[in-house]
Amino acid sequence: MTALTPTLAIVAARLPSPPSSTDMLDDEVAGDTPDWRDIPVPEHVMQRFARRSDAAPLAARPIAGGQIHLLARCPGFGAVLLDAWDSTRQRWRGWLVTPDTSYADACGLVVEERDAPADPRAGLVLCDMPVILAVTDLGACLGVFSQERLQAARWLELHGRANGATSAPGVIARVALPGDDYALTGTPLSSELGKDGRVAYRQLLRQGLQQLQIASADAPAPAAKPVPAAKQAANASRWLKLVTAVAASVMVVQSAWLFLPKEGAVVGNAEFRNGAPQRSGVETGVRTRVLFRAEATEAEIRTWLQREQLEIVAGPDTLGAFTVLSRNRQKVLPPPGPGNPLAVINP
Repeated sequence: MTALTPTLAIVAARLPSPPSSTDMLDDEVAGDTPDWRDIPVPEHVMQRFARRSDAAPLAARPIAGGQIHLLARCPGFGAVLLDAWDSTRQRWRGWLVTPDTSYADACGLVVEERDAPADPRAGLVLCDMPVILAVTDLGACLGVFSQERLQAARWLELHGRANGATSAPGVIARVALPGDDYALTGTPLSSELGKDGRVAYRQLLRQGLQQLQIASADAPAPAAKPVPAAKQAANASRWLKLVTAVAASVMVVQSAWLFLPKEGAVVGNAEFRNGAPQRSGVETGVRTRVLFRAEATEAEIRTWLQREQLEIVAGPDTLGAFTVLSRNRQKVLPPPGPGNPLAVINP
């Protein structure tokens, strides 16, 4: 991507603070015995309820790049916008996300209306705080970014610090991006000690990440432990042996529908009828690439495939991933976690 010098235009004054409880009561309460049922819910609170309700169907989405997920071990601390799967570390790379829009700095990407539906707990992507997480660190999905918005986060991580505006905590600005796009972000942090609360805010966030044992994506990857040559040879064909064992076991228990072509089944572009392949350009199901946990057993994978009504149609590839096919076009795989052998969906 071509680097541009960020140019800003202030599009909003200092963000308004929610009205205090005293202000609301002064307007709504008459007498010494107010009835709480007569006190209206403030509009900004109603908007948050609506945003959370709109984003609720996203919660169980299979993990993929561009999604915002809560931190599973401490959902109240924040979330993460997933960028890409790091096959070297076997971790997801992304950026810390908080609800605190008014703490945006020049590397902060404000979640906007065009990102809807998005849970209000996802308000600000801190592009200067990249993190790397295991699949087990990820909780419910709060929102999904388009590729353009994901690209904006990447650009701000690289170029946001070149923002030449004057430091103004709590002010939201509009920065030009390549391709006639824009992003709402903040102004640079102040270098004057104690003058900018956003500096202390980031220090607290970094302390929290340390306590949660979430590593910075900028930290070097730990050196891989040497594997004896004999063990490497044994593991080289592990997944090939595994899928062969799964197929054999399934046929033994007369559940061969899982791997053998059935009437009307489509494997690749070949449709099987009466045992003979016939070419067809129509896919009759949905395919998904998956990576199973290294410790998952053949029996665990076979049972899960049967329960989810899936069949393996390709793999393992160079990453060790398989492609599974569901005949149900509306099928959504459960996220990796207890009760299934998945490690990553769409690695």
